[in-house]
Amino acid sequence: MDRFELQKSRWYAAEIIGEEFGAEIRSYSPIRVDEITPKGSRKFEVQFYHANYPEGVRNKIYELQTLERNKNFVLARSSSHQPTRWLLIYAITTEWLNKHFGVAMDEVLNVETWLERNA
Repeated sequence: MDRFELQKSRWYAAEIIGEEFGAEIRSYSPIRVDEITPKGSRKFEVQFYHANYPEGVRNKIYELQTLERNKNFVLARSSSHQPTRWLLIYAITTEWLNKHFGVAMDEVLNVETWLERNA
């Protein structure tokens, strides 16, 4: 079975889950992975561009521990956040952008090209 693998310079859909988001429980964001550094024991550091954060604070570095990884997603826990945050990361699609950010389907021919121009 192939497992989902983050790749440098690629865009992904991310759900950041934690109690700081109140009743919504989660925040959605396109992220671009800029660097991945394995740390052992299912831990890794990921540097990423967080497109749904205010300008000036979009470049993030999280140390994560993989909780689950299969062919469609990786679920990881941040070891550097209190309260705890979980990240669910998976392939980004035009449907996902439309659902969470109102990007009309006919506006997007290639998700990654659109994100590079607009994020």
